[in-house]
Amino acid sequence: MAILPATGTEIAMGRIRKAYNNVAPGAGQNITLSGSLGPYKGRSAGNQISMSSTFGGATSPYAY
Repeated sequence: MAILPATGTEIAMGRIRKAYNNVAPGAGQNITLSGSLGPYKGRSAGNQISMSSTFGGATSPYAY
């Protein structure tokens, strides 16, 4: 897993998703960057996005 430089916190996809929609993913639920998080940056499912260029510097509406 990657580490967030500003906080030293490990990146977890479930926590990232919850930071944007305030709903924790269910057990075994598939989480994808474009399908789960793309809508928050105007990207539809299936489009390539990256954490650094798409979400870098963005403030999430809920706590990570």
